[in-house]
Amino acid sequence: MPEENKQDLDAADSKLLIQAAHSARIDIEPCTCDDPKWPFRLAGKSGVRGHWNPLINDGDALRLAVVMGRMERLGVAIHIVEPFDGDTGPYTYVDAERFGEHTMYHHADPFGATRRAIVEAAAEIGRRS
Repeated sequence: MPEENKQDLDAADSKLLIQAAHSARIDIEPCTCDDPKWPFRLAGKSGVRGHWNPLINDGDALRLAVVMGRMERLGVAIHIVEPFDGDTGPYTYVDAERFGEHTMYHHADPFGATRRAIVEAAAEIGRRS
């Protein structure tokens, strides 16, 4: 189980999620549930369907990537790389035109690395807009 599923998100990750939501124009608010892995929910939603955390939820991460790619003809490419040379381990990078690439090495969790790369790319867009 990825580390972020086991504990509260730290302040840096909370800030990252806020910036990512801002960049995608996703309206979020603090979640009132007692589950620390869900610090935010979609504004006006409640219950399980309202939870929003693309660092741990594949659907939220995919939705974020699609919204980023459709905004202002930004162009977003997600690359999952399994090097053949053995010099590096597998990694994912998200190429958000005009905002650079965001690379995460997989280690034991390629899905978590892909979600994090998407969120970091979206947060960078949020910081610059």
